[in-house]
Amino acid sequence: MKPNQGEVYRVAFDSANSELNDILGAFEDLRARKDRIEKVVMALKPLLGAEEAAAAAAAVKSASDAANEASAATEEVPAYQYQSSNGSSSDPFARRLDSALGHGVGRKFSRQF
Repeated sequence: MKPNQGEVYRVAFDSANSELNDILGAFEDLRARKDRIEKVVMALKPLLGAEEAAAAAAAVKSASDAANEASAATEEVPAYQYQSSNGSSSDPFARRLDSALGHGVGRKFSRQF
């Protein structure tokens, strides 16, 4: 039985070694592909940089235009102030409530039973 057991280990070793060689081959293929892609990126970088600079300039211009429009819009918006009249509350909701409940100026309700 001992010679047969050694053969099992030899087959397992050969199988593992074959898988390792396949993995190393795939790794080398991926490394070569990575190098090619990096070279293409380096070659295209000046073109991409010019497009990015143009896009950034357009974004800055549109942002400044939007800021100018926003500041112009805020200048055109009138400001409202509530003024109290006849000693009543300055809160418009409180005035409505007072008016509805009969607490307003000159209004009195009588309860009928």
